Amino acid sequence: MSDEKTQEIHRRLMVLFKNQSQMADAYIEQFGTEINMKNIQAIRTEFPGLGDTNSMPVAAMPAETSAETEKEPEVEAPSAAVTATEMFLKFNDRAFDTPQGDPTLESPLYPRVVDCPICQKWGLNSQELRAKSLSVESDPFMAPVYKSTGRFRALNYLLASVTVCESCFMASPDRKDFQLYNRTTRQNQSSQLAPQVIRELKETTDLRKAFFEKTGIGDALFKIPRSYAAAIVSYQLADIRAEVEAGAKIQGAYFKRGNYWTRIALLCRQAGMDDNKPLQIAAEHFKTAFYMSDFPKAELECQTIYTLFNLCLYFGKAKEARDYLTILDKNRQDLEKMENPPEENYASVRKWLAMGKTRWEDRDEPNFWKTPGLN
Repeated sequence: MSDEKTQEIHRRLMVLFKNQSQMADAYIEQFGTEINMKNIQAIRTEFPGLGDTNSMPVAAMPAETSAETEKEPEVEAPSAAVTATEMFLKFNDRAFDTPQGDPTLESPLYPRVVDCPICQKWGLNSQELRAKSLSVESDPFMAPVYKSTGRFRALNYLLASVTVCESCFMASPDRKDFQLYNRTTRQNQSSQLAPQVIRELKETTDLRKAFFEKTGIGDALFKIPRSYAAAIVSYQLADIRAEVEAGAKIQGAYFKRGNYWTRIALLCRQAGMDDNKPLQIAAEHFKTAFYMSDFPKAELECQTIYTLFNLCLYFGKAKEARDYLTILDKNRQDLEKMENPPEENYASVRKWLAMGKTRWEDRDEPNFWKTPGLN
């Protein structure tokens, strides 16, 4: 393992252990550079009282007002022992509604023929979004909110974005995870899923089927657009696939899982349901992604840090939120010290840091947590 990689892991451990260098040093000495939450807890037990939020000196940026206090989230994060197939949400009556746009307008969706790489079922109901058919805003946690551009029918694409196999319940919002016909090359294109992931998904088909049956969603899962409840289940099935990818150490798996759960949280909000539990799950996956540096692009790491900053603010953890802003600021400073910093990385850090500072300054505004399109 290179010194550079060790330093990077040490930096991430410093965030996890609230700037307690001796804890980060002890972790690397005992467990190496593979971050494991069980080992994290072992170090915390070894250093009682250190690394707690209340024992940490406040980071230099930005300052906290004396009126701010920390509050614990109302919903505990799921235990690490709880798998994706064991996570169930309780739906209200409104969750079974399917919003309908103006039927006289053109649909923003178009069908895309894909086949399942797991059970080989062909002709799955997969719907893509036409270019420039809908405009997109983000909620406070970077989940997309879709709006009509006028020419096309209004549609919440989250109700249609996930493709689900009707036979084995393999699911993904990324068409490249399936087998599809490439119209550019005029050839069939194989799934981008790794062979070990495909093998594991084949072996765990019964678990996905059992999960689907327990949700009680039934055939609504395959009607596009879906109801809020069916769309939530479709993203949960996608998370079940991503959990397998995480187990196979596929890069970006935890980042995907965090994003799936911010979308589930948004769907809950749109259905008039509580979003605390999905946001807590999202935060846990994003934290894991950050600690493991589980990002295919530097831009995605900055986005994740910004999202974690917002999640911490949402749950009243102002000190932890500031820690994430400090990380972005430290990254900016490090890049500025370089003779020729990568322009893309530098621009990304500056963008997300500026957004975070603005959010911090506006945190007392009455509409701070407002979701676009919701009253």
